[in-house]
Amino acid sequence: MSAGLLDPEFLIGASLAADRFKVVARLGAGSMAVVYRAFDHRLETEVVIKVPKKHKLQELGLRERFRRECRLLVQLQHPNIVSILDVGLHRNVPFVVMQYLSGGCLLDKMQTRNGQPTALPVDSIRSWLLEIAKALDFAHQRQVVHRDVKPANILFDETGNAFLSDFGLTKIMHGEPDENAADETAAGFVVGTANFIAPEIVLGADYDGRADQYSLGITVYNTLVGAPPMLGKTPSATMVNQTRRVLPLVSEVRKAVPVATALALAKAISKKPEARFATCVEFAEAAIAGLSNTQETVRPPKEPADSSVKSRADSTSVKRKRPVPSERIPGSSGTLINTKRVSKAKSVGIIDCPQCRNELRLVAEHAGRSGRCIQCATRLRIGADLMTLTVLPEPSPGSAGSSNSSATGSADDLIIGEKVFGVKLGPKAILGLGIGLLVIVATAAVLFFLQWVKPDLEQQERELRQRYQNREEG
Repeated sequence: MSAGLLDPEFLIGASLAADRFKVVARLGAGSMAVVYRAFDHRLETEVVIKVPKKHKLQELGLRERFRRECRLLVQLQHPNIVSILDVGLHRNVPFVVMQYLSGGCLLDKMQTRNGQPTALPVDSIRSWLLEIAKALDFAHQRQVVHRDVKPANILFDETGNAFLSDFGLTKIMHGEPDENAADETAAGFVVGTANFIAPEIVLGADYDGRADQYSLGITVYNTLVGAPPMLGKTPSATMVNQTRRVLPLVSEVRKAVPVATALALAKAISKKPEARFATCVEFAEAAIAGLSNTQETVRPPKEPADSSVKSRADSTSVKRKRPVPSERIPGSSGTLINTKRVSKAKSVGIIDCPQCRNELRLVAEHAGRSGRCIQCATRLRIGADLMTLTVLPEPSPGSAGSSNSSATGSADDLIIGEKVFGVKLGPKAILGLGIGLLVIVATAAVLFFLQWVKPDLEQQERELRQRYQNREEG
Protein backbone atom coordinates (compact mmCIF):
# COMPACT_ATOMS: atom_id res chain seq x y z
CA MET A 1 0.00 0.00 0.00
CA SER A 2 1.36 3.44 -0.85
CA ALA A 3 1.98 6.04 1.83
CA GLY A 4 -1.19 7.64 3.15
CA LEU A 5 -3.43 4.99 1.57
CA LEU A 6 -5.71 3.39 4.13
CA ASP A 7 -5.93 -0.39 4.24
CA PRO A 8 -9.57 -1.18 3.30
CA GLU A 9 -9.42 -4.43 5.27
CA PHE A 10 -9.29 -2.53 8.57
CA LEU A 11 -11.83 0.30 8.66
CA ILE A 12 -13.59 -0.52 11.93
CA GLY A 13 -13.74 2.64 14.02
CA ALA A 14 -12.97 4.96 11.10
CA SER A 15 -15.10 8.04 10.39
CA LEU A 16 -15.88 8.85 6.75
CA ALA A 17 -17.31 11.84 4.89
CA ALA A 18 -16.41 14.50 7.46
CA ASP A 19 -17.40 12.24 10.35
CA ARG A 20 -20.87 11.58 8.94
CA PHE A 21 -20.39 7.79 8.82
CA LYS A 22 -18.87 5.85 11.70
CA VAL A 23 -17.77 2.32 10.75
CA VAL A 24 -19.04 -0.06 13.44
CA ALA A 25 -18.41 -3.64 12.31
CA ARG A 26 -17.28 -5.74 9.37
CA LEU A 27 -20.13 -7.70 7.75
CA GLY A 28 -18.12 -9.72 5.24
CA ALA A 29 -16.03 -9.67 2.10
CA GLY A 30 -16.27 -10.96 -1.45
CA SER A 31 -13.80 -11.27 -4.28
CA MET A 32 -13.94 -7.54 -5.02
CA ALA A 33 -15.16 -5.62 -1.99
CA VAL A 34 -15.23 -5.48 1.80
CA VAL A 35 -18.59 -4.74 3.44
CA TYR A 36 -19.00 -2.83 6.70
CA ARG A 37 -21.91 -1.76 8.87
CA ALA A 38 -21.78 1.89 9.85
CA PHE A 39 -23.89 4.55 11.54
CA ASP A 40 -25.07 7.62 9.66
CA HIS A 41 -25.00 10.51 12.15
CA ARG A 42 -26.89 12.83 9.80
CA LEU A 43 -29.85 10.50 9.22
CA GLU A 44 -29.40 8.66 12.53
CA THR A 45 -29.68 5.23 10.95
CA GLU A 46 -27.54 2.22 10.16
CA VAL A 47 -26.02 1.95 6.69
CA VAL A 48 -23.78 -0.39 4.70
CA ILE A 49 -20.42 0.78 3.37
CA LYS A 50 -18.55 -1.06 0.63
CA VAL A 51 -14.93 -0.45 -0.31
CA PRO A 52 -12.76 -2.21 -2.93
CA LYS A 53 -10.30 -4.82 -1.71
CA LYS A 54 -6.61 -4.00 -1.69
CA HIS A 55 -5.79 -5.73 -4.97
CA LYS A 56 -8.55 -3.79 -6.74
CA LEU A 57 -7.13 -0.48 -5.53
CA GLN A 58 -4.00 -1.09 -7.58
CA GLU A 59 -5.95 -0.95 -10.85
CA LEU A 60 -5.50 2.18 -12.94
CA GLY A 61 -8.58 4.34 -13.26
CA LEU A 62 -10.56 2.53 -10.54
CA ARG A 63 -11.24 5.62 -8.44
CA GLU A 64 -12.48 7.74 -11.33
CA ARG A 65 -14.59 4.87 -12.68
CA PHE A 66 -15.96 4.29 -9.18
CA ARG A 67 -17.08 7.89 -8.74
CA ARG A 68 -18.54 8.18 -12.24
CA GLU A 69 -20.57 4.97 -12.17
CA CYS A 70 -21.82 5.40 -8.60
CA ARG A 71 -23.21 8.83 -9.43
CA LEU A 72 -25.15 7.25 -12.28
CA LEU A 73 -26.45 4.48 -10.03
CA VAL A 74 -27.74 6.99 -7.50
CA GLN A 75 -30.39 7.79 -10.11
CA LEU A 76 -31.77 4.21 -9.92
CA GLN A 77 -34.42 4.99 -7.33
CA HIS A 78 -36.88 2.08 -7.13
CA PRO A 79 -38.80 0.52 -4.21
CA ASN A 80 -37.03 -2.81 -4.77
CA ILE A 81 -33.48 -1.61 -5.47
CA VAL A 82 -31.12 -1.04 -2.56
CA SER A 83 -30.58 2.71 -2.45
CA ILE A 84 -27.11 4.22 -2.83
CA LEU A 85 -27.01 7.06 -0.31
CA ASP A 86 -23.57 8.49 -0.93
CA VAL A 87 -20.19 7.91 -2.58
CA GLY A 88 -16.82 9.34 -1.79
CA LEU A 89 -13.11 8.93 -1.06
CA HIS A 90 -11.53 8.36 2.33
CA ARG A 91 -7.74 8.70 2.28
CA ASN A 92 -7.70 7.64 -1.39
CA VAL A 93 -10.02 4.66 -0.76
CA PRO A 94 -13.31 4.99 -2.69
CA PHE A 95 -16.45 3.94 -0.85
CA VAL A 96 -20.16 3.62 -1.53
CA VAL A 97 -22.85 3.99 1.14
CA MET A 98 -26.04 1.91 0.79
CA GLN A 99 -29.15 1.38 2.87
CA TYR A 100 -28.93 -1.32 5.52
CA LEU A 101 -31.39 -4.23 5.36
CA SER A 102 -31.67 -6.45 8.42
CA GLY A 103 -33.50 -9.41 6.85
CA GLY A 104 -30.44 -11.04 5.31
CA CYS A 105 -30.18 -12.32 1.75
CA LEU A 106 -31.75 -15.14 -0.26
CA LEU A 107 -28.58 -17.19 0.11
CA ASP A 108 -28.93 -16.99 3.90
CA LYS A 109 -32.47 -18.38 3.67
CA MET A 110 -31.10 -21.42 1.82
CA GLN A 111 -28.76 -22.35 4.66
CA THR A 112 -29.83 -24.82 7.35
CA ARG A 113 -28.87 -24.34 10.98
CA ASN A 114 -25.63 -26.23 10.46
CA GLY A 115 -24.77 -24.06 7.46
CA GLN A 116 -25.48 -26.63 4.75
CA PRO A 117 -27.41 -25.71 1.58
CA THR A 118 -31.03 -26.73 1.22
CA ALA A 119 -33.91 -26.17 -1.19
CA LEU A 120 -36.60 -23.63 -0.29
CA PRO A 121 -40.35 -24.32 -0.37
CA VAL A 122 -41.71 -24.14 -3.91
CA ASP A 123 -44.19 -21.44 -2.93
CA SER A 124 -41.37 -19.22 -1.58
CA ILE A 125 -40.80 -17.59 -4.99
CA ARG A 126 -44.07 -15.71 -4.49
CA SER A 127 -42.40 -13.58 -1.81
CA TRP A 128 -39.57 -12.14 -3.91
CA LEU A 129 -39.50 -13.09 -7.61
CA LEU A 130 -41.92 -10.48 -8.97
CA GLU A 131 -40.39 -7.68 -6.87
CA ILE A 132 -36.89 -8.44 -8.15
CA ALA A 133 -38.18 -8.76 -11.72
CA LYS A 134 -39.75 -5.30 -11.49
CA ALA A 135 -36.48 -3.85 -10.21
CA LEU A 136 -34.57 -5.39 -13.12
CA ASP A 137 -37.03 -4.18 -15.77
CA PHE A 138 -36.88 -0.68 -14.26
CA ALA A 139 -33.11 -0.64 -14.68
CA HIS A 140 -33.25 -2.15 -18.16
CA GLN A 141 -35.55 0.65 -19.29
CA ARG A 142 -32.72 3.01 -18.28
CA GLN A 143 -30.14 0.99 -20.23
CA VAL A 144 -28.55 -0.45 -17.09
CA VAL A 145 -27.85 -4.20 -16.89
CA HIS A 146 -27.08 -5.71 -13.50
CA ARG A 147 -24.91 -8.64 -14.76
CA ASP A 148 -24.58 -10.26 -11.31
CA VAL A 149 -28.06 -11.41 -10.26
CA LYS A 150 -27.65 -14.19 -7.69
CA PRO A 151 -29.06 -15.21 -4.27
CA ALA A 152 -26.41 -13.22 -2.38
CA ASN A 153 -27.55 -10.00 -4.10
CA ILE A 154 -31.25 -10.41 -3.26
CA LEU A 155 -31.79 -8.87 0.16
CA PHE A 156 -34.77 -8.56 2.52
CA ASP A 157 -35.84 -6.00 5.09
CA GLU A 158 -37.25 -6.88 8.49
CA THR A 159 -40.77 -7.30 7.07
CA GLY A 160 -39.70 -9.58 4.20
CA ASN A 161 -39.74 -7.12 1.29
CA ALA A 162 -37.20 -8.03 -1.39
CA PHE A 163 -34.49 -5.72 -2.75
CA LEU A 164 -31.88 -6.07 -5.47
CA SER A 165 -28.38 -5.12 -4.36
CA ASP A 166 -25.01 -4.35 -5.97
CA PHE A 167 -26.54 -2.85 -9.09
CA GLY A 168 -23.65 -2.04 -11.37
CA LEU A 169 -20.94 -2.58 -8.77
CA THR A 170 -19.48 -5.42 -10.83
CA LYS A 171 -19.01 -3.00 -13.69
CA ILE A 172 -17.57 -0.41 -11.32
CA MET A 173 -14.99 -2.84 -10.00
CA HIS A 174 -14.05 -4.39 -13.35
CA GLY A 175 -14.80 -1.68 -15.86
CA GLU A 176 -15.52 -2.46 -19.50
CA PRO A 177 -13.19 -4.45 -21.79
CA ASP A 178 -11.36 -2.67 -24.55
CA GLU A 179 -13.25 -3.63 -27.69
CA ASN A 180 -10.16 -2.94 -29.82
CA ALA A 181 -7.87 -5.14 -27.72
CA ALA A 182 -7.11 -8.57 -29.15
CA ASP A 183 -5.00 -10.01 -26.36
CA GLU A 184 -6.00 -12.86 -24.04
CA THR A 185 -7.04 -10.49 -21.27
CA ALA A 186 -9.65 -8.84 -23.45
CA ALA A 187 -10.77 -12.15 -24.94
CA GLY A 188 -11.20 -13.69 -21.51
CA PHE A 189 -12.97 -10.72 -19.97
CA VAL A 190 -16.09 -11.90 -18.17
CA VAL A 191 -18.23 -9.90 -15.76
CA GLY A 192 -20.44 -11.72 -13.28
CA THR A 193 -20.53 -14.84 -11.12
CA ALA A 194 -19.83 -18.12 -12.93
CA ASN A 195 -22.71 -20.01 -11.31
CA PHE A 196 -25.32 -17.54 -12.63
CA ILE A 197 -23.82 -15.68 -15.60
CA ALA A 198 -25.66 -15.67 -18.92
CA PRO A 199 -24.10 -17.62 -21.83
CA GLU A 200 -23.95 -14.59 -24.13
CA ILE A 201 -21.76 -12.75 -21.61
CA VAL A 202 -19.47 -15.77 -21.31
CA LEU A 203 -19.15 -15.91 -25.10
CA GLY A 204 -18.40 -12.19 -25.37
CA ALA A 205 -21.51 -11.53 -27.49
CA ASP A 206 -23.78 -8.50 -27.31
CA TYR A 207 -26.23 -8.66 -24.42
CA ASP A 208 -29.12 -6.74 -22.90
CA GLY A 209 -31.56 -7.09 -20.02
CA ARG A 210 -32.38 -10.67 -21.05
CA ALA A 211 -28.97 -11.64 -19.64
CA ASP A 212 -30.30 -10.64 -16.21
CA GLN A 213 -33.44 -12.71 -16.90
CA TYR A 214 -31.26 -15.78 -17.46
CA SER A 215 -29.41 -15.15 -14.19
CA LEU A 216 -32.72 -14.66 -12.39
CA GLY A 217 -33.97 -17.97 -13.82
CA ILE A 218 -30.84 -19.83 -12.68
CA THR A 219 -31.33 -18.22 -9.25
CA VAL A 220 -34.90 -19.58 -9.09
CA TYR A 221 -33.69 -23.03 -10.18
CA ASN A 222 -31.02 -22.86 -7.46
CA THR A 223 -33.55 -22.11 -4.72
CA LEU A 224 -35.83 -24.95 -5.85
CA VAL A 225 -33.15 -27.66 -5.95
CA GLY A 226 -30.82 -26.35 -3.21
CA ALA A 227 -27.58 -26.10 -5.22
CA PRO A 228 -26.21 -24.13 -8.19
CA PRO A 229 -27.40 -26.22 -11.15
CA MET A 230 -24.54 -25.30 -13.51
CA LEU A 231 -21.72 -25.91 -11.03
CA GLY A 232 -18.58 -27.47 -12.48
CA LYS A 233 -15.27 -28.54 -11.00
CA THR A 234 -13.74 -25.13 -11.77
CA PRO A 235 -15.14 -21.67 -12.56
CA SER A 236 -14.11 -22.16 -16.18
CA ALA A 237 -15.96 -25.48 -16.33
CA THR A 238 -19.01 -23.80 -14.82
CA MET A 239 -18.98 -21.10 -17.49
CA VAL A 240 -18.70 -23.77 -20.19
CA ASN A 241 -21.76 -25.42 -18.63
CA GLN A 242 -23.62 -22.12 -18.93
CA THR A 243 -23.08 -22.15 -22.68
CA ARG A 244 -23.72 -25.86 -23.35
CA ARG A 245 -25.61 -27.67 -20.60
CA VAL A 246 -29.39 -27.85 -20.92
CA LEU A 247 -30.98 -28.44 -17.56
CA PRO A 248 -33.88 -30.87 -17.12
CA LEU A 249 -37.24 -29.37 -16.27
CA VAL A 250 -37.15 -28.52 -12.59
CA SER A 251 -40.47 -30.36 -12.19
CA GLU A 252 -38.62 -33.56 -13.16
CA VAL A 253 -35.97 -32.90 -10.53
CA ARG A 254 -38.50 -31.92 -7.86
CA LYS A 255 -42.01 -33.24 -8.34
CA ALA A 256 -43.54 -30.58 -6.08
CA VAL A 257 -42.83 -27.93 -8.74
CA PRO A 258 -45.81 -27.53 -11.11
CA VAL A 259 -45.05 -28.24 -14.76
CA ALA A 260 -46.32 -24.78 -15.81
CA THR A 261 -43.79 -23.11 -13.49
CA ALA A 262 -41.05 -25.42 -14.74
CA LEU A 263 -41.84 -24.57 -18.37
CA ALA A 264 -41.72 -20.84 -17.64
CA LEU A 265 -38.35 -21.34 -15.98
CA ALA A 266 -37.07 -23.36 -18.95
CA LYS A 267 -37.98 -20.48 -21.25
CA ALA A 268 -36.19 -17.92 -19.06
CA ILE A 269 -32.94 -19.93 -19.03
CA SER A 270 -32.86 -20.65 -22.73
CA LYS A 271 -29.36 -20.40 -24.19
CA LYS A 272 -30.61 -18.03 -26.89
CA PRO A 273 -31.73 -14.60 -25.58
CA GLU A 274 -34.41 -14.28 -28.28
CA ALA A 275 -36.10 -17.46 -26.96
CA ARG A 276 -36.59 -15.95 -23.49
CA PHE A 277 -39.41 -13.73 -22.27
CA ALA A 278 -39.47 -10.13 -23.44
CA THR A 279 -39.15 -8.87 -19.85
CA CYS A 280 -38.29 -10.21 -16.43
CA VAL A 281 -41.78 -9.38 -15.19
CA GLU A 282 -43.32 -11.62 -17.87
CA PHE A 283 -41.14 -14.47 -16.65
CA ALA A 284 -41.99 -13.85 -12.99
CA GLU A 285 -45.72 -13.64 -13.65
CA ALA A 286 -45.67 -16.88 -15.69
CA ALA A 287 -43.69 -18.74 -13.04
CA ILE A 288 -45.90 -17.56 -10.17
CA ALA A 289 -49.13 -18.19 -12.10
CA GLY A 290 -47.94 -21.73 -12.71
CA LEU A 291 -47.97 -22.37 -8.96
CA SER A 292 -51.75 -22.22 -9.08
CA ASN A 293 -51.94 -24.11 -12.39
CA THR A 294 -53.73 -21.14 -13.90
CA GLN A 295 -51.04 -20.18 -16.36
CA GLU A 296 -51.48 -21.17 -20.00
CA THR A 297 -48.80 -23.66 -21.04
CA VAL A 298 -45.51 -22.01 -22.02
CA ARG A 299 -43.56 -23.98 -24.58
CA PRO A 300 -39.87 -24.37 -23.72
CA PRO A 301 -37.48 -23.08 -26.39
CA LYS A 302 -35.86 -25.39 -28.91
CA GLU A 303 -32.14 -25.70 -28.36
CA PRO A 304 -29.50 -25.98 -31.12
CA ALA A 305 -29.19 -29.42 -32.71
CA ASP A 306 -25.52 -29.59 -31.78
CA SER A 307 -26.21 -29.10 -28.09
CA SER A 308 -24.34 -31.69 -26.06
CA VAL A 309 -27.44 -32.57 -24.07
CA LYS A 310 -31.09 -32.29 -25.12
CA SER A 311 -33.72 -31.16 -22.66
CA ARG A 312 -36.47 -33.55 -21.69
CA ALA A 313 -38.83 -30.71 -22.48
CA ASP A 314 -37.79 -31.09 -26.13
CA SER A 315 -37.72 -34.90 -26.35
CA THR A 316 -38.77 -37.54 -23.88
CA SER A 317 -37.07 -40.26 -25.92
CA VAL A 318 -33.51 -39.19 -25.05
CA LYS A 319 -31.89 -41.91 -22.94
CA ARG A 320 -28.33 -40.58 -22.69
CA LYS A 321 -26.90 -39.62 -19.37
CA ARG A 322 -26.89 -35.88 -18.91
CA PRO A 323 -23.77 -34.30 -17.36
CA VAL A 324 -24.75 -32.89 -14.01
CA PRO A 325 -22.94 -30.68 -11.50
CA SER A 326 -21.52 -32.21 -8.40
CA GLU A 327 -19.56 -30.91 -5.49
CA ARG A 328 -18.68 -32.20 -2.07
CA ILE A 329 -19.25 -29.69 0.65
CA PRO A 330 -17.76 -30.20 4.13
CA GLY A 331 -20.52 -30.85 6.61
CA SER A 332 -20.57 -29.78 10.25
CA SER A 333 -19.19 -33.14 11.42
CA GLY A 334 -16.56 -33.49 8.73
CA THR A 335 -18.73 -35.63 6.50
CA LEU A 336 -19.26 -34.89 2.82
CA ILE A 337 -22.55 -33.78 1.33
CA ASN A 338 -23.37 -34.83 -2.21
CA THR A 339 -25.02 -31.84 -3.84
CA LYS A 340 -25.45 -33.57 -7.19
CA ARG A 341 -29.20 -33.72 -7.37
CA VAL A 342 -31.27 -36.09 -9.44
CA SER A 343 -29.12 -37.61 -12.19
CA LYS A 344 -31.79 -38.81 -14.61
CA ALA A 345 -34.69 -36.77 -13.32
CA LYS A 346 -37.31 -39.52 -13.49
CA SER A 347 -38.34 -38.95 -9.87
CA VAL A 348 -37.14 -37.21 -6.76
CA GLY A 349 -35.83 -40.54 -5.48
CA ILE A 350 -33.13 -41.08 -8.13
CA ILE A 351 -29.64 -39.95 -7.09
CA ASP A 352 -26.05 -41.00 -7.71
CA CYS A 353 -23.79 -42.36 -4.99
CA PRO A 354 -21.26 -39.61 -4.19
CA GLN A 355 -18.46 -42.19 -4.20
CA CYS A 356 -18.96 -44.65 -7.08
CA ARG A 357 -21.63 -42.67 -9.05
CA ASN A 358 -23.87 -45.76 -9.12
CA GLU A 359 -27.49 -44.72 -9.60
CA LEU A 360 -29.49 -45.29 -6.43
CA ARG A 361 -33.28 -45.39 -6.33
CA LEU A 362 -34.83 -44.21 -3.09
CA VAL A 363 -38.37 -44.54 -1.74
CA ALA A 364 -40.19 -42.66 1.00
CA GLU A 365 -39.32 -45.16 3.75
CA HIS A 366 -35.62 -44.52 3.09
CA ALA A 367 -35.87 -40.87 4.19
CA GLY A 368 -33.55 -40.04 7.09
CA ARG A 369 -32.12 -43.57 7.28
CA SER A 370 -28.54 -44.79 6.98
CA GLY A 371 -27.12 -47.68 5.03
CA ARG A 372 -24.56 -48.74 2.46
CA CYS A 373 -24.36 -48.38 -1.30
CA ILE A 374 -24.85 -51.76 -2.95
CA GLN A 375 -22.00 -51.06 -5.38
CA CYS A 376 -19.15 -49.64 -3.23
CA ALA A 377 -20.46 -50.31 0.34
CA THR A 378 -19.91 -46.65 1.32
CA ARG A 379 -21.81 -45.71 4.47
CA LEU A 380 -24.42 -43.11 3.57
CA ARG A 381 -27.17 -41.13 5.27
CA ILE A 382 -30.21 -40.33 3.13
CA GLY A 383 -31.67 -36.84 3.40
CA ALA A 384 -35.26 -36.38 4.49
CA ASP A 385 -36.06 -34.94 1.04
CA LEU A 386 -34.54 -37.96 -0.76
CA MET A 387 -32.28 -35.52 -2.64
CA THR A 388 -29.05 -35.58 -0.62
CA LEU A 389 -26.63 -38.30 0.46
CA THR A 390 -24.12 -37.73 3.27
CA VAL A 391 -20.99 -39.87 3.35
CA LEU A 392 -20.61 -41.25 6.88
CA PRO A 393 -17.17 -42.10 8.31
CA GLU A 394 -16.44 -45.75 8.99
CA PRO A 395 -16.47 -46.49 12.75
CA SER A 396 -13.10 -47.46 14.13
CA PRO A 397 -12.82 -51.03 15.49
CA GLY A 398 -13.88 -51.26 19.11
CA SER A 399 -15.35 -47.77 19.14
CA ALA A 400 -18.67 -46.99 20.77
CA GLY A 401 -20.16 -46.16 17.41
CA SER A 402 -19.02 -49.46 16.02
CA SER A 403 -20.48 -51.48 18.89
CA ASN A 404 -23.75 -49.58 18.74
CA SER A 405 -23.98 -50.17 15.02
CA SER A 406 -23.31 -53.86 15.45
CA ALA A 407 -25.74 -54.22 18.30
CA THR A 408 -28.66 -52.42 16.76
CA GLY A 409 -27.95 -52.73 13.06
CA SER A 410 -29.46 -49.24 12.65
CA ALA A 411 -26.49 -47.69 10.85
CA ASP A 412 -26.18 -50.29 8.11
CA ASP A 413 -29.55 -52.03 8.08
CA LEU A 414 -30.31 -50.66 4.60
CA ILE A 415 -28.64 -51.76 1.38
CA ILE A 416 -29.18 -48.72 -0.84
CA GLY A 417 -29.93 -49.55 -4.44
CA GLU A 418 -30.40 -53.29 -3.86
CA LYS A 419 -32.56 -55.12 -6.41
CA VAL A 420 -33.56 -58.77 -6.70
CA PHE A 421 -35.26 -59.73 -9.96
CA GLY A 422 -36.13 -56.08 -10.48
CA VAL A 423 -37.66 -55.69 -7.01
CA LYS A 424 -35.97 -53.67 -4.25
CA LEU A 425 -35.61 -55.83 -1.12
CA GLY A 426 -34.12 -55.22 2.30
CA PRO A 427 -31.69 -57.61 4.06
CA LYS A 428 -34.46 -59.33 6.07
CA ALA A 429 -36.54 -59.93 2.96
CA ILE A 430 -33.51 -61.30 1.15
CA LEU A 431 -32.76 -63.65 4.10
CA GLY A 432 -36.34 -64.90 4.08
CA LEU A 433 -36.23 -65.39 0.32
CA GLY A 434 -32.97 -67.31 0.64
CA ILE A 435 -34.37 -69.62 3.33
CA GLY A 436 -37.46 -70.23 1.21
CA LEU A 437 -35.32 -71.14 -1.78
CA LEU A 438 -33.25 -73.53 0.35
CA VAL A 439 -36.41 -75.29 1.61
CA ILE A 440 -37.69 -75.66 -1.95
CA VAL A 441 -34.37 -77.06 -3.14
CA ALA A 442 -34.15 -79.50 -0.20
CA THR A 443 -37.71 -80.70 -0.76
CA ALA A 444 -37.06 -81.24 -4.44
CA ALA A 445 -33.89 -83.21 -3.61
CA VAL A 446 -35.76 -85.52 -1.20
CA LEU A 447 -38.51 -86.16 -3.74
CA PHE A 448 -35.96 -86.88 -6.43
CA PHE A 449 -34.12 -89.32 -4.11
CA LEU A 450 -37.34 -91.13 -3.27
CA GLN A 451 -38.23 -91.45 -6.93
CA TRP A 452 -34.74 -92.74 -7.66
CA VAL A 453 -34.69 -95.46 -4.96
CA LYS A 454 -38.35 -96.53 -5.36
CA PRO A 455 -37.72 -99.15 -8.19
CA ASP A 456 -35.03 -100.90 -6.09
CA LEU A 457 -37.38 -101.22 -3.13
CA GLU A 458 -40.13 -102.69 -5.28
CA GLN A 459 -37.67 -105.20 -6.84
CA GLN A 460 -36.45 -106.30 -3.41
CA GLU A 461 -40.05 -106.74 -2.28
CA ARG A 462 -40.85 -108.96 -5.29
CA GLU A 463 -37.75 -111.12 -4.68
CA LEU A 464 -38.69 -111.61 -1.03
CA ARG A 465 -42.20 -112.66 -1.99
CA GLN A 466 -40.86 -115.13 -4.56
CA ARG A 467 -38.50 -116.69 -2.01
CA TYR A 468 -41.38 -117.00 0.47
CA GLN A 469 -43.59 -118.74 -2.11
CA ASN A 470 -40.78 -121.17 -3.10
CA ARG A 471 -40.22 -122.04 0.53
CA GLU A 472 -43.97 -122.74 1.04
CA GLU A 473 -44.14 -124.98 -2.03
CA GLY A 474 -41.06 -126.91 -0.99
